[in-house]
Amino acid sequence: MKLLNMLLLISLLLTTGCNTTNLAHNIDGTLTREAGNKPPVFFKVANLQTMKDYVFDMNGYTIAMPIGKEIDFKKHKSWMGVTHYNKDITLYLEGFYHITVSSDNQVSHYTDRARAIEAKDQLYVKSIREKYKYSKSTKLYYETYGKENYLCIVKERVDKFNRHKVSYDFYKPNPSRTKYRNVTITLTYNKPNDPTLAKEYTYQDLQNRAKRMLDSLYIKEGW
Repeated sequence: MKLLNMLLLISLLLTTGCNTTNLAHNIDGTLTREAGNKPPVFFKVANLQTMKDYVFDMNGYTIAMPIGKEIDFKKHKSWMGVTHYNKDITLYLEGFYHITVSSDNQVSHYTDRARAIEAKDQLYVKSIREKYKYSKSTKLYYETYGKENYLCIVKERVDKFNRHKVSYDFYKPNPSRTKYRNVTITLTYNKPNDPTLAKEYTYQDLQNRAKRMLDSLYIKEGW
């Protein structure tokens, strides 16, 4: 279904053009002033201030947008996105930056897997590498982000299309350690062919911009 949403968005852009008035929805200043406003399914970010102010209020979590820059809105460029069932978000800038936020949208039982992650068990990380046969170049490690300092497993790799990817798999247990919620944020970097753009839009820059999202993440309880 995520692929279907992406194809629908691409189709929409091809048939309507990139003018914000032609898109199904805009996220602009009027939305940022309305607390608890649900994001539209297809959207184009209207301006830099919106990127700074807007917070996605999804079923299982809330999260801010990445850091924007003036250059993102020049020469007909813009951040665009899709939301899916009010639980998944896809954001992208041209073909360079691609960010997804996904959640299973349910509370899961606190298993040995969740227990191992909370303990930062290195043997568990090793078992993931062996299970999925990750190459030695794939990095797996623990980090902490979010409004409540959630622990996550970070996976960094370069895929077969030479795109740099890093995913953050977050877990929030309830106080009694019987249930947990999971949210995953994935960043994908595709180096621009234009040398000038390649200097401005880098893998490190994407990571720096997305840190606002990582730090702003709040996973709702709803136990």
